[in-house]
Amino acid sequence: MTDYPSPSDRLKGAKSTTFGLFRPVLFAIGASGLAMVGLVASHRANPDIPKPAPVAAVQETPKAPVASLPPIVLVDSEEAPPITAADFKAPLDFKGFQMKPQDAPAEPEPPSNEPYELTLRLEKGDTIEKMLADIDVPEDDRKQVAHKLQSLLKKRRLAVGETIELQMQPLPDQPDTSRVLSLSVRPQPEREYIVTRKDDGSYDAEEKIYKVSPRIVRVESERNGSLQQSGVKAGAPSAAMIEFIRALAYDVDFQRELKEGQKFTVLLEQLVTSDGLVTHPGRLLAGELRLLKRTATVIRFRPQGGADGFYNPQGESVIRSFLRTPMDASRITSRFGMREHPILGFSALHAGVDFAAPSGTPILAAGTGKVVAAGPNGGYGLYVKLQHTRDVATAYAHMSRIGPGIKPGVSVRQGQVIGFVGSTGMSTGPHLHYEFHRGGKQVNPLSQKFAMRGTVGGKDAARFRALARQYLSQMKNAPAASDLAKKAAEKKTTQTPKESASSQMARIN
Repeated sequence: MTDYPSPSDRLKGAKSTTFGLFRPVLFAIGASGLAMVGLVASHRANPDIPKPAPVAAVQETPKAPVASLPPIVLVDSEEAPPITAADFKAPLDFKGFQMKPQDAPAEPEPPSNEPYELTLRLEKGDTIEKMLADIDVPEDDRKQVAHKLQSLLKKRRLAVGETIELQMQPLPDQPDTSRVLSLSVRPQPEREYIVTRKDDGSYDAEEKIYKVSPRIVRVESERNGSLQQSGVKAGAPSAAMIEFIRALAYDVDFQRELKEGQKFTVLLEQLVTSDGLVTHPGRLLAGELRLLKRTATVIRFRPQGGADGFYNPQGESVIRSFLRTPMDASRITSRFGMREHPILGFSALHAGVDFAAPSGTPILAAGTGKVVAAGPNGGYGLYVKLQHTRDVATAYAHMSRIGPGIKPGVSVRQGQVIGFVGSTGMSTGPHLHYEFHRGGKQVNPLSQKFAMRGTVGGKDAARFRALARQYLSQMKNAPAASDLAKKAAEKKTTQTPKESASSQMARIN
């Protein structure tokens, strides 16, 4: 016999609880079923109940007598107790049978009324009023804004491409239409014009004048490609790098001494507004180029009664009568002398020096002189010739284009851009063909010797030494221009429209 746990020991689950609830109903159904079975059996045993007539075609075979069964007496069962409401109440748990209530329909979110910022660019034919109409600003608002801004500008006009900064707010009852909370435009770094909406719906206009002051920064990098391009990529202005190369060109042989990866530093004087906006990218104060065996350094200095010039740390002027090389180039592809012509295929005198450089590289005048030829010249392609003295001239060939204003009869300064590297004429690739003429004959440019000019002396000497020490120190310790530009960009992104640096304001109501 199998042992079963006693009823008190069995776990009462949801099924046993439900069975207990419906037990009276099941008992009543069972009792009714038994009663019906008894009635059917009693009916069969009762002889008084007529049987259906036999079918005529079939002869019934005699059957053995069947003993009559005693009648079944049903014992009256107890009446099932009625089901009451108490049977459906706690502590029974019907959580598993509850219907999940339907989620209430979500109410539509009200349209956003938060202000937002917008930057627009003034295109050709635009006016402020037309620009605001294009972004669905209400007519009254745009007329007020345009009138207030014009009262600040007076007769001045905004240039095409000017950036307009706007702070906008959607109208509560018209989400597709926005009002202008503020408009600002800064046509000059030191001047900003702002139109602001007041609580009563009218507009105020103000002009902010920012103080401009100099700051000294450094740009430090290494040569990767041309020296000029390397400096520009590092954050130095192109004009400062050309001035640096021009100052070095008197003393540095770019073809033999300049290599990839060499480090350089330029010290710049920038002009900056009181809120950090650079109004001038930087004037060259000093620079140094670290070559393999030495460091070439140039320092800007203005002697009393003289003009700005560049000097080495010993106070000697870097200016020679001629530049050693007329461009920022690092590779000589063909030297002066006899060679086999790469196109004609026979040996001939190569009457100059070829410097390889990317197309468009600026070409500098090797010395002060007068233009005697500028234009196409047979196999030379685009060609410029300068006469420096009665006996000395220089020539530059295969240019992609001639420099602005360079034509016969025009005087040029040493270091002035006279053209750009190309591959015109009989040329196999972009390069500069440079010739040096002495006494009407072509001579080797690299063999010419030119003496240094001038030194700092007298009362200027002490002042130069102090300035040189300051610049040499700042080339190591001055803040990096890239770091300052990064901080200014981060400050601009986190600054709220109401924030600004100290400024003078002129308000027009």
